[in-house]
Amino acid sequence: MGILVEIRKRQRHMLLPLFFAVVFGYLAYHVMHGDRGVFAYIHLKQEIVRAEEALAETDATRQAWERRVALLRSASLDPDLLDERARLMLNAGRPGEIVIPIPSR
Repeated sequence: MGILVEIRKRQRHMLLPLFFAVVFGYLAYHVMHGDRGVFAYIHLKQEIVRAEEALAETDATRQAWERRVALLRSASLDPDLLDERARLMLNAGRPGEIVIPIPSR
């Protein structure tokens, strides 16, 4: 019986440290795994890197299209180049012309 009495006496002294240990464990868990925790921060950083890569790729595509559109403006349009591209794409020629196909590599 003496052991049970001793445990009950010490039990009262252990409640406060046990309470603080539980609160600290709860807070430590949420610092790591919470909505604004360390792992969420790392995940957001990775998303930012992927978004910046996609933005750079989109900008490069947009600039390529702007260059192609600029070549179609009337101020810089070469009529011979336009005629050549139209014939090539439409696979057409004038009557009486001889077309010599050159195989592509």
